[in-house]
Amino acid sequence: MPQQRLDCVDVGSEFCPCYLAETNECITCSHLQGKDFCDCHWRGICIYQEYAMNGYKSKMSRQIFNSQIVEKIRISDNCVIIKLKVTKTLARQLKEPGAYVFLRNNDMKHYFDAPMSIMDTDEQNGYIYIAYQILGSKTKMLDKASKEIIVRGPYWNGLLGKRYLKAVKNENCLVIARGIAQAPANLVIKKLLYNNNKVTFIVDRGAIEKVIITDFIKDLNSENLIIIQEDIKSDRGKSLIKNNLQTENVKLVFSGGSDVTHAYIIGLIDQKNLNPYIVATNNNEFCCGEGVCGSCSTFLKNGKSVKTCKTQINIREAIEGRIISD
Repeated sequence: MPQQRLDCVDVGSEFCPCYLAETNECITCSHLQGKDFCDCHWRGICIYQEYAMNGYKSKMSRQIFNSQIVEKIRISDNCVIIKLKVTKTLARQLKEPGAYVFLRNNDMKHYFDAPMSIMDTDEQNGYIYIAYQILGSKTKMLDKASKEIIVRGPYWNGLLGKRYLKAVKNENCLVIARGIAQAPANLVIKKLLYNNNKVTFIVDRGAIEKVIITDFIKDLNSENLIIIQEDIKSDRGKSLIKNNLQTENVKLVFSGGSDVTHAYIIGLIDQKNLNPYIVATNNNEFCCGEGVCGSCSTFLKNGKSVKTCKTQINIREAIEGRIISD
């Protein structure tokens, strides 16, 4: 049986080849997996050649710097939106759906780094917007920062199914976001509208009990964007999703929320025997973001372990065996 080929989100970027090349664990290059032959499906510049040209070592690491907190908006007791000053280059790099950075209070050690999805960027002036939910030790200490925050990035694998977002044009799309997943949904909606898709957006307040995305999408093309606020687990929410799937010939569905939410939405899709592209938030646990620590690793059906902080896999495989209480 042929081995499943995996896609690395960093391949071809200025960060490729990465640390995994030095340990023969490259996600894409067979030579940098310890094999004696070339068996990759990458059509860009040869990764092994780049590795050799760089002195047989990995390329540059991500930036780490202190970022000024320009604005901090407390939405509720457990939800905050912050505006951070960054370089224009970093703001541009983080403009794509699925982009994220690691943040931490600059008074804390590196193991307080917390991955945070990018909600929006201002590349002209060098700002990024991030919404976070206060849950555990990392976010509680992050919330204590008042002037500066340490930022590490850019990273891009916050969504699974990214290639579908780039491919779908002039189609009907359904975007569903629950709770804090409204943050990554913003760039998803903008990308779909940019490609002239019609978007139905169902937003659920979830655990943060607020709709926080309104100010970020209010100026978007209203002709191609329908916004509905509803509890997706309610009977009405379930009917909304089912009816949209069945009557609108939906080409792509975005699921923003927990793995339980993903499984729920996939279940509704399967009930209708439909086969739209599915894009979803990547809910694996990220710690280093470089594929080194292994905290994000999950297993595919064939038993292969994959590093989900860098690897694009099918959302059905990603949530299998990982369903937890919502």
